Amino acid sequence: MASGAISAETKKITDLRVVDLKSELKRRNLDVTGVKNTLIARLKQAIEDEGGDPDNIEITVSADTPTRKHSKSKGKKTDLDADTTMEEESFSKVT
Repeated sequence: MASGAISAETKKITDLRVVDLKSELKRRNLDVTGVKNTLIARLKQAIEDEGGDPDNIEITVSADTPTRKHSKSKGKKTDLDADTTMEEESFSKVT
């Protein structure tokens, strides 16, 4: 059973991640499709309609939501991968 802590933070709407924008839109029963700029515009309009400050909003952040600050070389071959590929090619050419 996950016991993720939930806290509220005040952030600029443009600093939110797409997952956070979609979460806020879903909470307001609004459409969650589109690119980030579309989601920002939709959420800004909703916040203005509610009478809030669209530049600084308070969002609910769950501790279960991972952040991806330290991404490795995703999809890129490292030197080790290149060495392995060369070895595999040399084995496949020898018959």
